[in-house]
Amino acid sequence: MDTLTSMRIYACVVKLKSFSLAAIELDISSSSVSKQISQLEKHVGAKLLQRTTRRLFVTELGELYYQKCLNILAQVDEAENLVSTLQSSTSGNLKITCNMTFGQLQLSKAIPLFMAQYPDVTVDVTLDDRPPDLMRDGFDLAIRITDPQLPNSSLIAREISTVSLFVCATQEYLAKHGTPEKVTDLVDHNCLVFVHAANADTWTLRSSQESVTVKVSGDLRANNSLIIRTSALEHRGIANLAGFVIEDHIESGELVRVFPEHQPEKLSVFAVYPERKFTPPKVTLFIEFFQKWLNENHQSDPWQ
Repeated sequence: MDTLTSMRIYACVVKLKSFSLAAIELDISSSSVSKQISQLEKHVGAKLLQRTTRRLFVTELGELYYQKCLNILAQVDEAENLVSTLQSSTSGNLKITCNMTFGQLQLSKAIPLFMAQYPDVTVDVTLDDRPPDLMRDGFDLAIRITDPQLPNSSLIAREISTVSLFVCATQEYLAKHGTPEKVTDLVDHNCLVFVHAANADTWTLRSSQESVTVKVSGDLRANNSLIIRTSALEHRGIANLAGFVIEDHIESGELVRVFPEHQPEKLSVFAVYPERKFTPPKVTLFIEFFQKWLNENHQSDPWQ
C-alpha cells in the first residue's frame, strides 16, 4: 500500500463527505476509493469512517487522523514545490573541484564573473590534482584536464575546451646545454616532469611528417606545474607545460619554445558531473558559461 496515496484519497473523501464525489475528483473508480480506505483502516488499526446508506460519518479517531494527514500532505507538497522551484531556477550552492593550477590561473578568473551574472548561486571550490570522488564528496561538478579518453564510469564527461602543452626552456639553459635539434635529443637533457600531467614523462610532438614520442627524465619531478615552471625559469632544464601556465613568460621572452615548428600535444578540459535524470540548472549554466569564457580567452593555442 502507498500510504501517501491512501492519505490523499482519505483526505478527499473526508473533505467531500462522499466516496463517489472523491472518485470523480481524483479520476479513479469508486471501488478503488473504497479499497484504499479499507487498506488504510487496516494499516492504522482503527475505524476512520462510518457509512450508512445516506450519510458518511468521520469517527473521532478519523477526525484526528484527518488533521494529521492534512499537515503531512501539506509538507509533502511544500517539499515537492521547493524541489521543483530549485530545479527550474539558478540558485543554491555549486560545489566544484578542479585541477590545482588550472583552478588557480583560469577557473579563479571565471568564477567572479559567473557569480556576478547569477547572484543567487553560492560557490564552493576545492582545488586538488587527485581524481575526485564526486558522489562520496558531494561535488556537483569537476573540471579536469586529462587526455581525451576517460575511463568508463557512472559520470558524464563533457569536453569544453583543449589545452596545448609547449616544450620550453630559458635562453640561458639552451645556451649552456645546447638546443635540441630533434625531439629524441630530449633524452640527453634535464627534463622537468609534472607528474600529474596525463603525459607525465612521455612527451609527444608532431611535425608535418611524423609524430615522435620520447621518454624523458630529469632531476626534478613535482605534482604542481608552478614548481616546474619556477625551476625552468631558473635555467634548471626543459619543461612541457600548458599554455596558460607559461603564456606570460613566453610573451616576455623569459621562456622560449624549444620546438616551435612542431604541433604541441593537446589535452582536453572536461566538465565531469554525476549522471542523473535532471541536471540542476546551476551546473548546466556554469558549464556553458565556463566553456564560453575559455573559448573567448584563447586557451587552446596562444602562439599558433
